[in-house]
Amino acid sequence: MKDVLTALRPLRYFLTLCLCAVLLFSYVTPVFAAPIKNEPNAAANQAAKEYEQESRNAIATDHPPNLSETQAKTRGGGLNEVQGKAGLKEMKRPSNSGSIPSVEKDIKNVLEKVQDKVGG
Repeated sequence: MKDVLTALRPLRYFLTLCLCAVLLFSYVTPVFAAPIKNEPNAAANQAAKEYEQESRNAIATDHPPNLSETQAKTRGGGLNEVQGKAGLKEMKRPSNSGSIPSVEKDIKNVLEKVQDKVGG
C-alpha cells in the first residue's frame, strides 16, 4: 500500500501544479482583456466620441454651447445633442408602456390602502 502511495506522489504534485497554473491564468486573463490606459477603445460608439469631442471643445474655447447651438443639433428629432435618435424606440413613454399603471394611479392606490387601514 505504501508503495502505491509513494508512486502516486509525483502525480499528486503535478496535478497540484496544474491546478495552481489554471487558477493563476484565470485571474490574469481579464487583465489582458482590459484596454491599456490612454489607448482608444475600439468598441466606443459614435455618441461617446461626439460627447468627448464636445466636452473638449467647450473646455478649449472656454464657453459652453449656447441654447441655439444645442437646439440646432437636436432639430432632427433627437433626444439631446449627444445621443441624437439613438435609443429613441427603447424609451419608456405612455404610448408604448401598455398596461403599466402610471405613477399617479400607484400613489392613489397606496393612499386608498392607507386610508382603509387608518379609517377601518
